[in-house]
Amino acid sequence: MTNAALFRAPAAGAATERAAHAFAVAESWLFSAPMTALQGEFDEPAGSSADLTSWLHLNEDLPDWLDRLFDAPDAAVAGLSADQTEILRRTLAVERIAAAAFNFRSGSGYRERSQAVEGSFDERTRARVLELTTELGLVTPQPPRFDRYDKTLVLGGGYRSPLLRSRYAAHLRSTGVALGEVSFLGSPRFLIADPPERDVTAAYAPAATDEFGLMVAAAQAEFGLAAAEVTFLCGCASADRICPQWPLWSTDVDGTPPEFTHERQAPLVGDDGRAIGSVLSASTGRPPYRPDTSDTLRLWTRCAEPRLGQRVLVVTTQVFVPFQTFDALRRLYLPHGVDVDAVGFGAEWGDRPQTAEYLLQETLSAIRSARRLLVAAAEILSP
Repeated sequence: MTNAALFRAPAAGAATERAAHAFAVAESWLFSAPMTALQGEFDEPAGSSADLTSWLHLNEDLPDWLDRLFDAPDAAVAGLSADQTEILRRTLAVERIAAAAFNFRSGSGYRERSQAVEGSFDERTRARVLELTTELGLVTPQPPRFDRYDKTLVLGGGYRSPLLRSRYAAHLRSTGVALGEVSFLGSPRFLIADPPERDVTAAYAPAATDEFGLMVAAAQAEFGLAAAEVTFLCGCASADRICPQWPLWSTDVDGTPPEFTHERQAPLVGDDGRAIGSVLSASTGRPPYRPDTSDTLRLWTRCAEPRLGQRVLVVTTQVFVPFQTFDALRRLYLPHGVDVDAVGFGAEWGDRPQTAEYLLQETLSAIRSARRLLVAAAEILSP
């Protein structure tokens, strides 16, 4: 299966048509032969499938209407076909199995990807994981589907990821791909102390203290763009206190760094002083943890106001293409009808390790993202 075959969206139609297509896309990936084979390499977890808090990411909540899928095997969901309801039920089962076997970031506290632990796999299992995740789209880069885009989003990350993703976007431009307006999406995530991130980022972003700073420096290094004055989109003068404009300010915010509640923007200007893009820093939608890809995409849609039928290129690392494609379908395609195309560079760029642990972890990320896409699509079909 190629990325293009799996994730190509149809011509923009009504929201309900896009929601129905989301079910088809998620089904084709979640229940594909390589996914079935990959999960077959691991034992199914013991315990009740209704024990949600043991396997949902960061104890996130499922909507109340999904409870009936656990309560009764033949339960129906208003607005969904029997096939769509069964896709949801099977997706939850797939996620539960993957959460038990593919998660190397669990433990006593929150871990970033660079802090994941190692698994005890033999060489046969490692080779099999590489083979199957290649079929699932996590390993082999695919070219962009078009030679012209209205918008390009360079996704953020840590260590050298911002630099390499910006470099890859610039490389695509040099091959004749018209990127349109380019946005670099970051967050106020602080640089990681262990393993030390600053030792790696100092070469291209010596003044950066967070991911937003890394994205600003990467845009300058690879596109020759200078950042204009940084502004707080929320209207605050600084990030010293919880932002009163933060949508979750009235919730329990204990342990949430104030910086995580603010939104920032730095316009990017060329040699002629003309603004041709921007760097964005999102607030978190999952306190007390840092913002994630979904948060940055949500902020971008508010700033860019994408239109029905526009082509948006998402640039990332190949191992994240399935996961971030599902996120982009949920945030960009479902509500706005944009044609999303996510591309990434391969392991030869030296961004992320191509280990069984990493490939399994990002397969789990994609499964979770696909489930969130399905829930969002179901809520369009069953308002």
